[in-house]
Amino acid sequence: MSMATSRSDSELPQSADGTTGTTSTTSTIGADSAAPLAGIRVVEVALGVSAVGAGLAASLPGALLRDFGARVTRVRSRRRPTLDAGVEFSRVWDHGKQIIEVDEGEPAAAETIAALTRDADVVFLAGPAEAIELRGLGSADLGRANPRLVAVRVGDGFNAGGGTEGLELLLAARSGLLTQIRANRPGPAFADLTVASAGAGLAATVGALAGLYERESTGRGGWAETSLVDGLQAILPMIIGRVENSSPSIRLLWKEQGPAETLAYRCADGGYVQLWFGAKGAYEAFLEHMNEPPSEQGYTADLVSGAMADRSERWTRAFATRDRSWWLRDLAGANFRCEPVLRPGEALLDPHVRQIGLSVERDDPDRGTITALGPVGRVKPWGTASTPGTASAPGARPAPGAASAPGAALTPSAQTGAGAAGGPSRPDPGTRLLTGVRVLDVSAYLAGPIAPLILAELGADVIKLEPGTGDVHRGMEPMFAAGQRGRRAIAMNMKAPGAADVLARLFRWSDVVHHNSRVGLADRLGYDEATVRAVNPDVVYSHSSGFGATGPRALLPANDHLMQALSGVEASQGGTDQPPTFLVWGAIDVTSGWVAACAVLAGLYARRRGGAGQSVETSLLGAALMLKSGAFVADGAVVEGPVLDHDQTGYGAAYRIYQCGDGAWLALAVPDAAAWQRLREAVAGGVATGEAVAGEGAADVGLPQDPPPLRTRRGERQPAEELLEAVFRTGAAADWVARLQAAGVPAELVAEVDRTGFIARLVDDPVNQQLGRVVSFDWGERGRIDQPAFPLRLGPAARPAAPRAIPRLGEHTHEVLDALGFDADERAALVSAGTIPRPEAVPVG
Repeated sequence: MSMATSRSDSELPQSADGTTGTTSTTSTIGADSAAPLAGIRVVEVALGVSAVGAGLAASLPGALLRDFGARVTRVRSRRRPTLDAGVEFSRVWDHGKQIIEVDEGEPAAAETIAALTRDADVVFLAGPAEAIELRGLGSADLGRANPRLVAVRVGDGFNAGGGTEGLELLLAARSGLLTQIRANRPGPAFADLTVASAGAGLAATVGALAGLYERESTGRGGWAETSLVDGLQAILPMIIGRVENSSPSIRLLWKEQGPAETLAYRCADGGYVQLWFGAKGAYEAFLEHMNEPPSEQGYTADLVSGAMADRSERWTRAFATRDRSWWLRDLAGANFRCEPVLRPGEALLDPHVRQIGLSVERDDPDRGTITALGPVGRVKPWGTASTPGTASAPGARPAPGAASAPGAALTPSAQTGAGAAGGPSRPDPGTRLLTGVRVLDVSAYLAGPIAPLILAELGADVIKLEPGTGDVHRGMEPMFAAGQRGRRAIAMNMKAPGAADVLARLFRWSDVVHHNSRVGLADRLGYDEATVRAVNPDVVYSHSSGFGATGPRALLPANDHLMQALSGVEASQGGTDQPPTFLVWGAIDVTSGWVAACAVLAGLYARRRGGAGQSVETSLLGAALMLKSGAFVADGAVVEGPVLDHDQTGYGAAYRIYQCGDGAWLALAVPDAAAWQRLREAVAGGVATGEAVAGEGAADVGLPQDPPPLRTRRGERQPAEELLEAVFRTGAAADWVARLQAAGVPAELVAEVDRTGFIARLVDDPVNQQLGRVVSFDWGERGRIDQPAFPLRLGPAARPAAPRAIPRLGEHTHEVLDALGFDADERAALVSAGTIPRPEAVPVG
């Protein structure tokens, strides 16, 4: 079927909000010829996918590639799930995409999609098998018609407990994730942060970009696949791990739920502030500021031991005496950090967020001008100027108050030709994925090393450079282990004699240099972009900052906790009129690493196509806001999306958890009107055993004929929730789940497990093990370690094998320096100067 016919079949392509007509920004898509994906055509297929149930999995890949300059056509179901009624996420996620709506069950839908993909470079396929593979739209089917196509399947996923039906709540319940939240009441809590959907969407994006990069060498497309199950593990490696021999830090995160003290305090006006003491001397400075006695053991020891609890009680009383604005002024500019706890979308009004281009204005056909999230990753050729908010984002412009002058381009002081000896590698034609790509990893903590881990899993050769004292997270072993697999490690005092020469040779060796240092630190230690490019102008230079590389907050330290406060994650998880709930998951840190990996891959692809070095900028703040990117501002008011109730049970009658008569809980996820009708029939009579009464008997319970929309305003409570609460209290949770599932109603028993049980449900799952979702290897003193594996399967050829090891501090220093041309005498001189450690003794026998 021709494109013209397919448009007619779908009543013409529709705008992101569903109105008939082309999108308002169609003419500008791909207009930036310097964008890394300029000229790339992407088809994003989402059939039968709920924006609430799994929206980021099916919308984020196209949005990220759109912001990298690709031309994106989104094909979605004409009939929306009733679960999404009143939810406006697509107004942001689908902006700048050409929208085509189809009747997914009709042959014309498959014909339209097949026709689009015959001329496409990338296709993302989301939806059940009935709508994709059984309609002839599988990766293999589309690849036969277009051998250069990179096809990425974003599936619902399954494990030993069954499938997910494309509804993240069911997976969260089955896995035990709902009991990994410190709820404001006993028992499990509904998970507001959709980590599985985000992880699947990010993994799919990585798969597409890696496939495009390989295609430049082979001339052939390929396939990748991931799922919600994979996505959950992709974002939560900090809390999914198991070792034979434990330690205090491992017990804190892999046996317990992390520190109990959240450091969030309610002020006199009802607003909350979030504190953080991660910088050196910050805790001591705050104690002095608050006239507290000094700590004998220090911040980390006080936090882990619980000694901070008494201090926290005093701070609670103190903060309650002043408004939030007073505290923010009083604590500003100090070594410790104090940020407001915001609702989702409120940060878009912040002057700093506007100035760095994370908040942009867009024209919407229904709401007029809205303020929404801008590009979270920027990739541009070295030496070009960039204006925040306009680099690759079609139809976007900086929000009022943003800087309008382009940044000055840096000028290398010297250059080495791209083909010079020791310069950047040029992988041989036909190499698989990133084989031959060299990455210098100067990152630390959790957020920084995730991107190099992803690149290593795709075949890159990664060298980790850390100071002689080691990455600061080596002492926090679960956080360190989450991001350090698959690389060699060298240790060096970068201020010592001879260090600059070592750095220069490492820079010349590298295709990618990546770090997440605070703004200014790289300049002081000699791995800033200008210094790197003076040796290697062809490099892809990646900086993943905290608050962004520019703007009034650029120099401030940042971490996952502060970003949960600013992005709205902990406020929305807390529930209506409740304190914020901090998720000790490391999800924003890890998400930041995935975003950086996407941007680096886009940079590598652009360099391979055009030959120029690329500058890559991402931030922890951008990653955090991306996780709540469905929120936007219209007419001066924030539009959040669904909101959690006071008791943290869910968004409304059709999508929440319920406690049953035996005290156990079930998760209910009703996607459409048909499933709601089946629910009405299944609960008729209100007894969990025996046969349900069909037909007229359903009226006895009193449920409405149609599913009530999810709540989008705080404080609302639906009568249908109260009816179902009463019904489910009449029987045991397992009995109710069995009845609902037999009736075709999506439901799942909530696994109430501790952290050890949660980990076991994932790493011991036989399906997970069979599909390669678990990786196990020896970790020195800790013995065998089990942790999540790479969440992508790629083909048609096997993925390059990545090293299954976490390197010791400086383990490969002399091996790497030898390969860089430092002979034994030169290395000995560096050892004598204290620049590098002595070589490790080789075990005998």
